[in-house]
Amino acid sequence: MPPGPPMQWGPPQPWQPTPKPPMLPVEPREYPAFWRAPGIRAWRPILAIVLGAIGFFVSSLIVTIAAVFLEAAITGGSVADAFLALSDGVITPTIFLANSVSLGVLVPLSFLLSRVVGQKGGWISSVMGRVRWAWLLKCFVVSFIAVGAFIVISTTVDGWDQMELSARPGWWWLLIGVILVTPFQAAGEEYLIRGVLNRGVASLIPPRVAGAVAGAIVSSGVFMLLHGAGDIWLNITYFTMGMLFSYLTWRTGGLEAGVAMHAANNLVALAFLPFQDISDIFDREAGTGGPAVLLQLVLLGVAGIVIVVMARRSGVERAAAPAANAPDQGFPAPLPAGGPQSY
Repeated sequence: MPPGPPMQWGPPQPWQPTPKPPMLPVEPREYPAFWRAPGIRAWRPILAIVLGAIGFFVSSLIVTIAAVFLEAAITGGSVADAFLALSDGVITPTIFLANSVSLGVLVPLSFLLSRVVGQKGGWISSVMGRVRWAWLLKCFVVSFIAVGAFIVISTTVDGWDQMELSARPGWWWLLIGVILVTPFQAAGEEYLIRGVLNRGVASLIPPRVAGAVAGAIVSSGVFMLLHGAGDIWLNITYFTMGMLFSYLTWRTGGLEAGVAMHAANNLVALAFLPFQDISDIFDREAGTGGPAVLLQLVLLGVAGIVIVVMARRSGVERAAAPAANAPDQGFPAPLPAGGPQSY
């Protein structure tokens, strides 16, 4: 029997840990499906959604309680009376601003939930891993023009007298509060609803379009229900706006367009708040809305079309594969992207 090849001796090879599968997409993924990555298991998006719901109610409760104590201190009344007034639906400027603050807290909460899934917080803003500020500003200008046009048309038809404007006590600090807090309130809703919930649902459904549609419908339904409206016209408005914001998020690869339109809408709508009676601002029972909201939705829809066209012409990325160059470690191949996904 011929002798075998001589044994090769050399220095011992250093131990290398088994590489983990990447937590970011390895091939182009659109925003709704961005949590479909080799290292992300289905339980992570589900856990993020559950923790998001808990965080939303806990933050709202804590901020509201703090606002009630602050209201009692400002007015010199008792905390019990302040709670009683709130339970009767009486909204004061302090309570109103506290509600906006509690929603603004959802932005950092969404960053944490992105970490729970396995991605850094920046990836919840866009498929580029950051906020595209210049793009957000462009979307805000387009949205502001559309919402401003609606206000001009509606007030011209109804008359300025219907708004019952007058200087109210403390109007100046309420106006400053609205300007400073409202953008964060709008961003908070978008980050949790269109970011965490929409993406969480869409990432659980493999087909690209089916996942995006399912995420949009579920998140828009939740968005509508959270407003607690009993008026059919208001519910139509909330659901349709939710679908529009979801579509913009999908077609532009990030939350910037939805945040910009949401913030522009709320800022213009609340600009006259310091000069009105706000005690029943959260009254959304039947009869508080009307067909006039259809004009608002049409104008926002036109603004949405303009934004999508701008995104296409500007080359705004709507899909990305941050881990495309990650070495193959023998993990299951990701599902097909389903066709072209970037402009």
